[in-house]
Amino acid sequence: MAEKKQTESVSLRLDTNTWNRLKVFAGKQKTSPNALVSQILDSHVEWEMNAVAAGWAVMPKPFLVELFKLIDKDKVEKTIANLSVRMAKEMNLYMRGKHNLDSWLSILRARSSRSGFNWTEYEEDGKFEIVMQHDMGENWSLYFKTFYENVFHDLGVKTEFDFTENTLVIKIDKDKASSWHR
Repeated sequence: MAEKKQTESVSLRLDTNTWNRLKVFAGKQKTSPNALVSQILDSHVEWEMNAVAAGWAVMPKPFLVELFKLIDKDKVEKTIANLSVRMAKEMNLYMRGKHNLDSWLSILRARSSRSGFNWTEYEEDGKFEIVMQHDMGENWSLYFKTFYENVFHDLGVKTEFDFTENTLVIKIDKDKASSWHR
């Protein structure tokens, strides 16, 4: 059973228009304004506060999809293979303060969420399985596969990968993933 988070009551002063917009959005999400503000602050601390400084960039998805269609598969693999380990380690250290399986999975979960990708985790046959649906095309699947495969290898984690045009599947040996679930 998950541990209950400790909370603290605080008082914030917000612009009236911002507060009214938050209340409307919270109603649409069927949550309280308090819960929504808490989610927003968690998200900011988890991702937005450090992502840009760690090397992440926000770009329009349709542009990236079209750009990746223009690049041949060999160039995608070679380019990310040359960058992946160094890039991931730098991002991991900057955003999480350590470079291990748990911190890397934390970043992948957060990135998927911020990018609007569907992310599902399963546990089966001594393996943990992640299914990430990105809907960005085959070259993106190849990019993710090559990137993540190199990083997991660098971390000493045995993995298997499969992908389709819009989905990546990662299988991780259970004995290498000590604290799999968040």
